[in-house]
Amino acid sequence: MRRRIDALAPDILCVTEGHLDYIDGAGYAIAADADYGYAPKPGRRKIMLWSRRPWRAVDTLGHGGLPGGRFVAGTTDTEIGPLRVFGLCIPWMHAHVATGRRDRAAWQDHLGYIAALAPLLARRRRWPTVLIGDFNQTQPRTRAPLRVYEPLMDALDGFAFATTGTPPGAERPAIDHVGHDGRLETRACGAIDRRDGGRPLSDHYGVWADLAIRGRRPRRRKSPLAL
Repeated sequence: MRRRIDALAPDILCVTEGHLDYIDGAGYAIAADADYGYAPKPGRRKIMLWSRRPWRAVDTLGHGGLPGGRFVAGTTDTEIGPLRVFGLCIPWMHAHVATGRRDRAAWQDHLGYIAALAPLLARRRRWPTVLIGDFNQTQPRTRAPLRVYEPLMDALDGFAFATTGTPPGAERPAIDHVGHDGRLETRACGAIDRRDGGRPLSDHYGVWADLAIRGRRPRRRKSPLAL
């Protein structure tokens, strides 16, 4: 899987539910806090971001209402200019329902994350902004109830998804996404095969997106964002 990611030569990489050593090497990595509400495992993080260039203004809190260990943000320089990147790992529908603390109803942590995310995304930022990570919902809606889907759409007002529907090369609609604000546009997107022949490498497939400043002619070859 790393070889497939390397072949894309991404400017920015997001790894969800992975280990810190997965993105060791050339470049710069930032990660969410280690405590995400379950028993900690050394080196494991819910969300990590990597860039070819250094990060600045790194934030692992975002908003006090966000569940811990599921958010990281930073600003990095890319071939299209500085980008503010939010790494998101929205809890799945059964977070802490039958496992973990066992003190939640279905979708409770998911909706709590969205409620805390909404005012954070509503702030105007200096640089074009990218959202990348595990949203645990498809775009457009397939299985999530409307009471869960509509709050996410409200929170993401002003943002668009590069990875709607079933991205080229994928086998089903994505729940891992690349999104962006109106200062950016999607030039292309696709999926990273999650199988090696008949052998599964992951229970998620990766996605990638080639973004550009809206209205600006691209100056170089594609160098996408990968998840």
